[in-house]
Amino acid sequence: MAAVSGPSTARHPSPFKRHSKPTVRPSGSSSHQVADPYYGHEETAKLCARFVTHLFACPDLPPLVSTSIPPAVPLPLASFIAYALHRTRLHTSVTFAALYLLQRMKARFPAARGSSGHRLFITIFMIASKVICDDTYSNKSWSIVGRGMFALREINQMEREMCSYLEWQLNIEPSALKEFEHKVRRDFKGFGPYPTYVLPSPAPSPMPSTTPYTAPSAPAPVFTNKTQQPPSTSPSKPIPPPVHVRAGAPPSIYPRANPVVW
Repeated sequence: MAAVSGPSTARHPSPFKRHSKPTVRPSGSSSHQVADPYYGHEETAKLCARFVTHLFACPDLPPLVSTSIPPAVPLPLASFIAYALHRTRLHTSVTFAALYLLQRMKARFPAARGSSGHRLFITIFMIASKVICDDTYSNKSWSIVGRGMFALREINQMEREMCSYLEWQLNIEPSALKEFEHKVRRDFKGFGPYPTYVLPSPAPSPMPSTTPYTAPSAPAPVFTNKTQQPPSTSPSKPIPPPVHVRAGAPPSIYPRANPVVW
């Protein structure tokens, strides 16, 4: 993938290199965390949480589902984002590139919504880092950044599916990203109401389309946890619209046009 905004600090030291199996301390176990639960990223973390929640109507806490053993303790979205910013130490451009790509996907699927902002953010943050940074983390490390909420196989699947929804249109013009960051910092620093941005049309995709979501009447994706599905071992393939609603699914997830469930 081609780098987009290419900051000079794109190559960064990895916090994962000192230990082959880094551990994530439980919530409240660190004296630094007790002093500052946002690790010095409170403003940016809360801004990102408001942005994601505004776009996809996500709850502040994730569903009580975790693929880790023992189950991960659910965190508010802003706290989850703050930890990701702290643990990865990525350049600010990566954070806003992630939000930009979420806005791009929302423009493609206006009816899209999600039950887990945590899932959305960690996926798009990971993708943005791979687009911008020459030296980035492995997906195993991203599972750790996600506080163990998502197993490695799920991280892999989330990445494939998000790129597919975006039709692999992951590049961002530096000037557009700079302007977008300025707007988000201005408009999402308070408690709303929040605007919906109109982004410039992205450049043509460098890869052929592999999704059936180009038609105007195509169903919108809904981003939910799918821990009961078997691991995926192949790239995403076109999925026809479902004929029947799966038993036991929350009614709010399924509007009149059956959406693709992530």
